[in-house]
Amino acid sequence: MRGSIQHSLRLAKGTSAARRVHSNLKLAADNLGLDEAQLRALPAAIRAHTARQIADGVRLSRQDAGEWVDAIVQEGPGFERLSETLAANPGTIILGGHMGNWEILAIYLVRRGVRGVVVGRARGDQDWLTKMRAQHGVETLPQDASARETLRVLRSGRILGLLSDLEARQLDGEFVSFLGHPALTMTAPAAIARAANAPLLPVRCVFDTQSDRYQVHVDPPLWSRTDLDPKASTTDLLERMNQVYESWIKANPEQWAWHQRRWWTKPGSFDAIPNPAFRREKRARDI
Repeated sequence: MRGSIQHSLRLAKGTSAARRVHSNLKLAADNLGLDEAQLRALPAAIRAHTARQIADGVRLSRQDAGEWVDAIVQEGPGFERLSETLAANPGTIILGGHMGNWEILAIYLVRRGVRGVVVGRARGDQDWLTKMRAQHGVETLPQDASARETLRVLRSGRILGLLSDLEARQLDGEFVSFLGHPALTMTAPAAIARAANAPLLPVRCVFDTQSDRYQVHVDPPLWSRTDLDPKASTTDLLERMNQVYESWIKANPEQWAWHQRRWWTKPGSFDAIPNPAFRREKRARDI
């Protein structure tokens, strides 16, 4: 929680993160479909959403937060796709993003009986996020876990939760268009989906001001194309994945993580170096 508070302070006016928000908004402005007045108002709305996330984090740290999650979250558009997809494909990859509140989403799905793990940065059992998730029954698989571990989760019939909308230089990646500009995009979602013959099911949990509650939206599942060679199939799936993220951001621009260095790495300036475990698995298996 201390890290979340510090993060909020970094978004204050005049900080480097605040300047990054403005820089990213300027870069993506032509692709957001907003007028000048809406763009000017967006930084303040982003700060307000960050404040809500902090308050949510404090609430989630309590042992009885599960009941609060049940009360604050409701089913949104396409929610029926969740049970339909999981029934047909027990080992499904839930494609999340840094949109709305992804921690609430994970807890809500567990409380609805969805079995699986989320992939994220984990600093051991004492990490605040890892401990908070664990107390609500959400298991964390470290981001540097091998491909074999992720495939084991899917092949056991559990879901794998991925947040794949940001740059991760330590993982294998390629440059794919994102809001009109090349962005280093991790290839793991497409590679794992193809290896496990599993769909990517886009799910987000966004705050709805009219109901004053979060809503869980579920988009149609994305499948790897089998008529393309592995490299072309990976690129195609990543392009469609980023298009989903773009649609989320356009619908709720104030609820995305604009403070991140999404377009920091430029094509030709850096070759993504995957972590050793992932690289070994990739060499051993053509995924």
